[in-house]
Amino acid sequence: MKKSIFKASFEESLNLEDDGLVQYQNKDVFSRLEPYYKQGKPTIKLHLQSLLMTLLGPIFINFMFLVFSLFLHDSDPKDLTLAISKYPLLTADVYLVSFLIWIFIILIAKGIKRAYLLPYRLHFHVLTYLIWFCLEFNLLVIDVALPTLTNWIMLVLFVLLVLSGLLMLRLEISSLKNLMYDVNSAPILPNRLVKKLMTFGSGFLGFAVILNILLRRLPITFSTLVEGVGLLGMWIILNLIMMAFLIFMEFPCYLHAYYKWKYSEEYRDFEGKSLEEWYGKRYLKKHKELLEAKNEEKINL
Repeated sequence: MKKSIFKASFEESLNLEDDGLVQYQNKDVFSRLEPYYKQGKPTIKLHLQSLLMTLLGPIFINFMFLVFSLFLHDSDPKDLTLAISKYPLLTADVYLVSFLIWIFIILIAKGIKRAYLLPYRLHFHVLTYLIWFCLEFNLLVIDVALPTLTNWIMLVLFVLLVLSGLLMLRLEISSLKNLMYDVNSAPILPNRLVKKLMTFGSGFLGFAVILNILLRRLPITFSTLVEGVGLLGMWIILNLIMMAFLIFMEFPCYLHAYYKWKYSEEYRDFEGKSLEEWYGKRYLKKHKELLEAKNEEKINL
């Protein structure tokens, strides 16, 4: 009988806390976000930081990607080191639609009011922005790569990236099943190996960026093909790192959050939190049935 990672019992879901990456996220990410909320409400400091980060990230950095794309396509091809495609993929319409989708996702997530889930909600906003950032970066790279490579080569690369992502997801699901149910459904990559691969990939990407800067300062002329292949290699590595980050680090943490939502009272008792600490006053005001159920339980005892 096949087991789903979304149908574990409370006791089985507790095994997720043994995952090294979940422990790291809970200790060094989500626990550090908790002080930004008081009784289930974000602090003024958090409001100001969120506004600043929104202006800096989605409003400024991602918009500058659009400006850079328009600048490249408005430039004289003779002034460009690398050729670009005739028709831009990153347009004002693409930016606007992406921005509206991002805002819509944030508004939907605002429906999550339980205090213990608020750090996850804030972190989720950052993740959706990173995905949008990578989307714009991908469109820019495709703009540059298309004149050098054929459409079929780009299609093959995309298929390979998708297959790589599906393989990572399958490995992670197998690992989670083994952790939650003690079922060895398929060979899996240990978390340590995944961490090493991510570290190596990040280091290699950083080295490639530094090497690219140094080579540009040297009096050496490289062909357009070599420069295009170098940029393409960095693009592939960046996409692989991003997929590994989302699948191996973020997915198990949000699976854990899902079970905290599904077994909210069981987890509250397990962590020894009061109703106000767990749900927040703001949430309890709209869900008085939790307080009533707690009072009835005390009377019965």
